[in-house]
Amino acid sequence: MVNVKSFMKKAAEQGRAAPAPGGSPAAPAAPAALPASKADRRAADISDAIVPCRTRQEFTQEIRYHWNRSRKEFLSIGRYLNRAKETLPHGEFEAMIESDMPFSVETAFRFRAVADAIDTGRLTMEMLPGAESVAYQIVTMKPDELERAKAVGLIRPDVTRRQLIDFKQSLRAPKPESTPDRRKQLLAEYARHTARLAEIRAELLRDHGIDPDKPTGGITIDVEAEDVGAAS
Repeated sequence: MVNVKSFMKKAAEQGRAAPAPGGSPAAPAAPAALPASKADRRAADISDAIVPCRTRQEFTQEIRYHWNRSRKEFLSIGRYLNRAKETLPHGEFEAMIESDMPFSVETAFRFRAVADAIDTGRLTMEMLPGAESVAYQIVTMKPDELERAKAVGLIRPDVTRRQLIDFKQSLRAPKPESTPDRRKQLLAEYARHTARLAEIRAELLRDHGIDPDKPTGGITIDVEAEDVGAAS
């Protein structure tokens, strides 16, 4: 199977001296030392080269290799940043981030937070997503949120940032019962009182001959006289 290691080995073999023509092979000449910057670039080029793949297994192997490398890289950056924060004199760390780094202060903070979560055991490498922006959504969870996220299977390397944000919002959204609508409360109370007043008015009319909606304290209705008149 073709992979990065075999590709690097082949590239190294190409740098050896060829045998001298017409005689016994000449002793291999010592390779000329490359400047550090060129050597670093050459190693990086070999490591980043696209390896020819033919099968699903080969593609899976190479993709997983680079996925894991990306996780380790941003974790290493975070660890270096945390050590720099502890080591450099006051003000030097902030100046380094603002002037010397290819990323923002906010990004540096995310790198540091993720590295700290790994180094303190709050998050494991097996759970770590491949991007620091996604991992940061995990490390900023409250302890109870993290436990609930684990319970529903969200703490995994292939989780997306959108999934984590939606999950946190669903937990932190105000519950309808905790913030009742005052308007609905008042309308419901008004309906109850209206129904009760209707019951009282009906009882006054039926049993006491009084209409409480009329002025001057109500009108007396002689129910018995009406009934007698109707009967005659």
